[in-house]
Amino acid sequence: MTLYVHYPYQPGPHALRGMAVATIRAVAAQVRHQVQRDPDMLAVTIPALVRACQQIDVNGRCLDIAWDLAHPVSDEKGRPVLGICGTEPDEPDCAYISVNPELTVNRPDLELSTAAHELGHMLFDVPAALATGTRHYRAIAAGADVLDRSPRGAEGRANEFMGAFLTPPIALHTRLLAMARSEGLRLARAPHQGRPCAPVLAAGNPPDAVAGILAALAAEFGVSERFVTVRVSLYGLIKGGR
Repeated sequence: MTLYVHYPYQPGPHALRGMAVATIRAVAAQVRHQVQRDPDMLAVTIPALVRACQQIDVNGRCLDIAWDLAHPVSDEKGRPVLGICGTEPDEPDCAYISVNPELTVNRPDLELSTAAHELGHMLFDVPAALATGTRHYRAIAAGADVLDRSPRGAEGRANEFMGAFLTPPIALHTRLLAMARSEGLRLARAPHQGRPCAPVLAAGNPPDAVAGILAALAAEFGVSERFVTVRVSLYGLIKGGR
């Protein structure tokens, strides 16, 4: 299956510098719409992601994607790493994504977030590198800490894509509100990036109740509790933070 993505882009060595978060989230929405065909299903699955991304068309540039989720992955020095996205000089129309099963064993959430992170590199950084004539591109996620970086530079851009793809602002906000109301928690008005005109969770609610909601959200979206906590904060869905 071919995944189609389009975003504003001017080829050049600094084409992606300063890309707006809104643009990255718009790309994530495009991808999620094609990967997640059932709108009632919140969690993206690895099989659905791989099936939808056998080939990508990014701003008219087509690439075949080879996925490897079954073999150990290491860097140039032989050290185990979490994931890799890259191209090879002798295959200009192909690229690959690898996720290390030895580092994600019993952690389907980490496998999924790593795959989404590397897909972010594939959609933004690989086409930009190829456009400048670079025939060998390689991005390495050495460990889970890479997935927590702020939205700056290539790693931050891949993380923002990952977060918005796996936990879209409106979907996450909608479920948060439903759970908060069922628990009788207080809501408040505050600026946010979720569902338009809707309230957010007020500050000062019982910590255990808030933690329970965040855990439930993590389970529904197939990510870790830390992942959800970070996204709720970035979207401004709890007034004053957690």
